[in-house]
Amino acid sequence: MSDYSLNIRNEEYPKGNLSSQNILIEYGDYECPYSRLGYRYVQKFLKEEADLKFIFRHFPIKKKHPHAEMCAEAALCAGDQGKFWEMHDLMFADNQNLSRERLEEFAQELDLDRRKFHVDLDSHIFLSWVQQDFRSGVKNGVNDTPTFFMNETKYEGKLAYKELLAFITNHKLS
Repeated sequence: MSDYSLNIRNEEYPKGNLSSQNILIEYGDYECPYSRLGYRYVQKFLKEEADLKFIFRHFPIKKKHPHAEMCAEAALCAGDQGKFWEMHDLMFADNQNLSRERLEEFAQELDLDRRKFHVDLDSHIFLSWVQQDFRSGVKNGVNDTPTFFMNETKYEGKLAYKELLAFITNHKLS
């Protein structure tokens, strides 16, 4: 059964205040320079906003970013070993060269079981998750990255810190 809603699925990796009802969802692409900028903004939001839960969803734009889908799978492979956010951070810190070799280096740096990481990535065990995230984005009007939703309301403004912060603040639950 597919769930294309903006509801958080049990298998997702929330970050921030895990008990918060204020949910910021980003649809992003690890190779996208604008998603990298969005990543930087989210890091600041999570430090400044005590009442915010963040979810990252994968929206690889393969025509623009040939490694994006593999990177999304790699993040989930790392997540399966308890290191989703660490892999996420490494990929956004160095998103200019996200080759397979670089992802293997990240896996080593994170002290992942490299054989499991390699086998899981080769067998595409998380591809359906990535595809579900992508379909959820399309169903909810995502057509580029990054795209943000705050409590199920889509952000339609430009990618600018102050404007995005104001949007988050204005759409928080009381």
